[in-house]
Amino acid sequence: MARRRYTIDAKRAAKFVKEGRGQGHGSTYKPWLTIQDVPSQGRSHRLLGMCTGRIHHLLSDIERDLFLLLDWQSSSVDLREQFPLNLDSTQDIADRLNIRHPRAVPSADLMVMTTDLVLDRRGTNGMETRAYAVKTSEDLENPRTLQKLEIEWRYWQERRTPWTVVTRSELPQQLIDNIAWARHFFRPDGLESWLLVPVPVFLDEIATLPKVSIDRFCSAMDQRFSLPRGSSLLLMRHLLAARTITCDMEHVVLNAKLLVSALTVEQYDQLRSRA
Repeated sequence: MARRRYTIDAKRAAKFVKEGRGQGHGSTYKPWLTIQDVPSQGRSHRLLGMCTGRIHHLLSDIERDLFLLLDWQSSSVDLREQFPLNLDSTQDIADRLNIRHPRAVPSADLMVMTTDLVLDRRGTNGMETRAYAVKTSEDLENPRTLQKLEIEWRYWQERRTPWTVVTRSELPQQLIDNIAWARHFFRPDGLESWLLVPVPVFLDEIATLPKVSIDRFCSAMDQRFSLPRGSSLLLMRHLLAARTITCDMEHVVLNAKLLVSALTVEQYDQLRSRA
């Protein structure tokens, strides 16, 4: 669903700058807008970033899904959401295009425009930056939305940064659903030491019980090691997120009913520190 209208006047924008909004990289970045700043008719999300180790503010379900996809990629180094565009630059572009620049209501102050997600990743020629605008198909039928996207596209084009509009239809939903299931219990610093004790045996057992579903396998492991109920399933999902255990994420339906035979265990000694 579309977001409700919001407005950030010049006074509030100055306050954001003092707070460090839109500044920093990685774990120190602060988004220009948070879920508290922008009322939404859809669902907003606060998610821990795997590549940044900080909480990200995603303002719609589509933003959340694109974030999950980009954050999952091993080449991703940094993700900055609600990234502010330089106001002088966007005003200049709007003037050249003879397009009305977004303004705050009711003050009529020029409003800082933002790009939904900006990705830094490792490429074949070093670090690359890519920018993404997230829209619904209905958004793209709105002439005013298209005008604002034109300003945003020109902004990134002048900085020689690839920019893409992403709608729901471009997203691989099964892969995203699987990523969401796996990473729900991911902990960047690893799990508690008491839970990691059975990891070598846990991984070895996966190869010996291929016809058992994940939930039955994990229940058996809980009983074997006298762990609180659900501990082994939590561990399984963490190890999937950490890539210690892998599967065909694009095609299987990853949930507790999936057979253990669909999983592959990487070399444990090489991945011990990541578990």
